[in-house]
Amino acid sequence: MMKTNFFDNVAKNATRIANSYANSAINAAKSYLPIQDLRKMYGEVRAHEILLQCMYVVTIEDIYGIGGGIPWFTDQTLSYLVTEADLSLGSADAESFYAGALPASYLTQKTADEMDMTFIETSTGEIFKSFRACYDLAFNKDGTVNVPKDYCFKLTIGLINHKKPHDPPAVTRSWIVAAKSGRAETGATGRSEVVKESITFQKMRPLIFER
Repeated sequence: MMKTNFFDNVAKNATRIANSYANSAINAAKSYLPIQDLRKMYGEVRAHEILLQCMYVVTIEDIYGIGGGIPWFTDQTLSYLVTEADLSLGSADAESFYAGALPASYLTQKTADEMDMTFIETSTGEIFKSFRACYDLAFNKDGTVNVPKDYCFKLTIGLINHKKPHDPPAVTRSWIVAAKSGRAETGATGRSEVVKESITFQKMRPLIFER
């Protein structure tokens, strides 16, 4: 019986302390922001429309004419099979130095390395054929490598406002890229799983489109 009373008292004290802190926080917020200000702020925040991560568009364009028969150039619907895509907003290299005992940094140059995309594979292997065709354009059988214009293409990713789907993408970036690597995962346990292929595209610096 004493043990029960002890735990009951601990619980009551904890509840009292928690309520005290909560009331203090509420009172502090009210002292800094009156309720009408909070309502105004809430309305201003609600006025911002948001973007959904599932609403995006991917386009792959053969701007150099490297291959008319490559599937993802001739059939733009294959771009809708992209289930995941990296959209780099920008990056840069930096160097650091010490001013006395304090560290300081400065930017040295823009950078752009690679980007990954995951495609659902078709029953005829159109994604695999597209990747291999672009990949093989870079390398010759004698071991030499062609110039970038012979194997590069344009890749664009844009974020669409789901409330205004016909408007231009709210966020969009384009790059000149090359097909760098690709892989597909298989397994006997997921009998109903679709085949997905991860394709890595190399951003060809400094050939980059920016909008």
